[in-house]
Amino acid sequence: IKFSCLEFWIRFIFFSQWTSTLCSKVGGIFLVVGMGTRIIGMATCGSNFNHFIQPRKKSSHVLVTNGIYKYLRHPSYFGFFYYSIGTQLWLCNPVSTILYTAASWTFFRQRIPYEERTLREHFPQYEQYASNSWVGIPFIKT
Repeated sequence: IKFSCLEFWIRFIFFSQWTSTLCSKVGGIFLVVGMGTRIIGMATCGSNFNHFIQPRKKSSHVLVTNGIYKYLRHPSYFGFFYYSIGTQLWLCNPVSTILYTAASWTFFRQRIPYEERTLREHFPQYEQYASNSWVGIPFIKT
């Protein structure tokens, strides 16, 4: 975050002519779509949502496949991924945009396959569900 702030102020003070309203508008769209998708996903999941991958299935756990989950297997991850990129696009920070994209992608590239292995163990029907839904983060396939 410190680097992102530094990049913004250096660009703003010394290279303000490089500020792009298009970049900010695209960033704003990423912010709204990303956060909106994350909120809808968390609300749809309800009590089944947890920030920690659950190694053991509780009796109350159900596989949520309705609402936004009909299309996106991980709407909270999808939303966070695009929101994080959107913050830097909105600020017109080219270096931080690349760094935030790489950091978020690397995190989800490791987390999503691990979570999906766990979900396959908990829910026999997960394989069928996964074949009909989308991760939504480029180049992450499970």
